[in-house]
Amino acid sequence: MSPILVSVDRREFRSASPEQRRKLREYARRLSHEPYLGDRIQSRRVPKAFRDLPNLYRMELPGGWRALYSVVTHLDEGREVKIVWVGDHARYDRLFGY
Repeated sequence: MSPILVSVDRREFRSASPEQRRKLREYARRLSHEPYLGDRIQSRRVPKAFRDLPNLYRMELPGGWRALYSVVTHLDEGREVKIVWVGDHARYDRLFGY
């Protein structure tokens, strides 16, 4: 089985606090073995900004923060996990229209 590549959007990573960064690093290690660790977001609830992704998952971070990621399978390269968004609960609620 090919290794799973985990990457984080640099802008999103810099927007997180040190505590969230530490937790993101921990999740990145876990996601390299368990790519479906988070909660899958139903396709009808996916925000417009992320509708071009094949799927979207949510992870909870300390302090009410959230991270969104997608798992992409490449036929010849294996799986790739891309953390595409990191933000506090208020930004998350606005993103999803709650």
